Amino acid sequence: MKFCQMPQQNQYTFGWSVYNSNREFFHTMQEGVFAAAAELGITILPHNQNGETEEMINGSLNLLSQGINALIISPVNPQAMGVIADMANQENIPIVVVDVGTGGVDVAAFIISDNYGGGILAGEYALTLLQEYAIASHNVVIIKVEPTSTFARQRGNAFRSVLTDAGYQVVAEADGNSDTMQAYELMKGFLAAYQGNLAIAFCENDLMALGAAQAVLEAGKRGQILILGFDGIPSAIEAIKQGLMQGTIAQQPFEMGRLGVQSADTVLKGGEIIFDDVKLKELYVPVYLIDQYGHAWK
Repeated sequence: MKFCQMPQQNQYTFGWSVYNSNREFFHTMQEGVFAAAAELGITILPHNQNGETEEMINGSLNLLSQGINALIISPVNPQAMGVIADMANQENIPIVVVDVGTGGVDVAAFIISDNYGGGILAGEYALTLLQEYAIASHNVVIIKVEPTSTFARQRGNAFRSVLTDAGYQVVAEADGNSDTMQAYELMKGFLAAYQGNLAIAFCENDLMALGAAQAVLEAGKRGQILILGFDGIPSAIEAIKQGLMQGTIAQQPFEMGRLGVQSADTVLKGGEIIFDDVKLKELYVPVYLIDQYGHAWK
């Protein structure tokens, strides 16, 4: 795909369609988008998908119709990106996807965390915790994000590989769809089904970890069944400090949003992006551990 070259002075307008800016993770990502745009003199037209596929499509098409120079999007449903990409191609507007997935459409860049590596890191830390807490059970449960978030689901796959290689058994796995209450209900069901004989629950994001932690607390199992999450949102870090969770793998959503804007700016100016995966046009943002004391290991 070839994009038209724009004047070197920055008078660009970017569309920004966000998964759900009411969620801590995506709100922080949006702050990164706004910060980078302010530094580069770029106008941002924001749109909140509110976690709805139809809103993602309609809002993004509306942005594309307003004469924007680039579209930056964190899609709630990557599999529905086709119609958006078609219109962007027709209008010669580059798309930069930040997090979640591209749905296989051609993009200028895809900004993504090292999800699989983060799952490995979570698994390795889990083994350390299980030994430290002297947890006798070898039963593990995993609460997964929505099926459309294919990259985020790599977290649980990686975690599973580490724990099963160490002799633990994943006795239950279910979709919590990034929802705190769904994860809470799932964890209550797991606790009942296995009569509390569980070692650890890994949740593929922190919103679900908070729900699972509440169920464990109500069951009187705090510190006896461990909870690990993924994202590093402030409410999860607070839960760790209160002893409700034992850790999380932190992403860097501010940096992801910032990099999305910078990448689109580079493309429009004819510059070169140094991709981590050239074929898939992927740029990886590192993740890091936040341990049981709330300390960040960057």
